[in-house]
Amino acid sequence: MNTAATAARFHFRLPADLMAVLQRAVAPAAHATRVLEKGATTWIAHPLGRTVSCETGTLWLTFDNESLDVILEAGQSHRCAKASKLAIHALAAAHITVA
Repeated sequence: MNTAATAARFHFRLPADLMAVLQRAVAPAAHATRVLEKGATTWIAHPLGRTVSCETGTLWLTFDNESLDVILEAGQSHRCAKASKLAIHALAAAHITVA
């Protein structure tokens, strides 16, 4: 039996969302703390499994092409269950942590 042919027959790709979660599990992302001025927006390309914490201020989280919007006040956090690109908008000046 040709081993190379057998291996090629069983080659598969994991879905991008699952691969992103697995890569973070192997090499966790460092906690990133940022200051957002009122009206500023930052984006997270692959938020699935990440946690956004609002240390101070007020944040509006909205996922690209999703109906889910989240408002975070100081002391609140949200664990992302969506893979869609995430916009984090400061409704008031805010300190945020993304883990």
